[in-house]
Amino acid sequence: MRSRGTSSGGWRSASPISSDLPLAVRCTGLSKTYRLGEELSLRRSLSSLMPGHTVPPESFHALDDLTFEIPRGEYFGIIGQNGSGKSTLTQVIAGIAVPNAGRVEVWGTVLPLLEVGAGFHVELTGRENISLLASILGLDASVAVRETPRIAAFAGVERHLDTPIKRYSSGMQARLSFATAICFPADVYIFDEVLAVVDDDFRDRCARELAELNEQGRAVVFMSHDLELVRSMCTTGMWLDRGRARLLGGIDEVAAAYERATHEEGVTSP
Repeated sequence: MRSRGTSSGGWRSASPISSDLPLAVRCTGLSKTYRLGEELSLRRSLSSLMPGHTVPPESFHALDDLTFEIPRGEYFGIIGQNGSGKSTLTQVIAGIAVPNAGRVEVWGTVLPLLEVGAGFHVELTGRENISLLASILGLDASVAVRETPRIAAFAGVERHLDTPIKRYSSGMQARLSFATAICFPADVYIFDEVLAVVDDDFRDRCARELAELNEQGRAVVFMSHDLELVRSMCTTGMWLDRGRARLLGGIDEVAAAYERATHEEGVTSP
């Protein structure tokens, strides 16, 4: 297990998530704050030269005292409108961002794919980028060699494997990114809106592959603005609202509550 953050939740549970299974992820009192605006920094610097005059800093609370758990073998969806903290949360769980307060605990190895092409270098070939990502993830070189044919076949880029990916189309890069991520072994997979740029056929294949990983006991954390996609793929989930968990539980109940609220409150769905 690895953990991050400082030690210290308001959330309401819908249909309870089973606590009988060992945990994959636990977040306790999680908070992440960003300071807003470069211009404010300049103003503060100038104001410091003027006795008795200061400009208070402005902050944005991306995550606010967030507490929840994800058991192993869970297919967990994160929904919410733009600016609710979804991407910040996936970054914190993946270890890319550090919380200002609270604690993140992750059991096992984590494989995040938070944007298409993450970890790839455009000047390297598809084959070289597969090896590069394996190295970044701390995998043995033999794993990359063994998995490369399967990755290339899944992504449909066998003929282009030794071509620099700067010559790939955006769709080819997306397919290679996703295929590389799901073909490498991990205990927790984190995906942030990565299926939005692929065609329906490849998306369906990815969904089936992720379902198989989940059936093997791997935890999958999936964030998307496509509510129906989250509902069709996930079993449990969380509705984030202004950095806090407004509802946590079975994905159908969470998604239905979110839909009702967006309609009643006049909020545009993501």
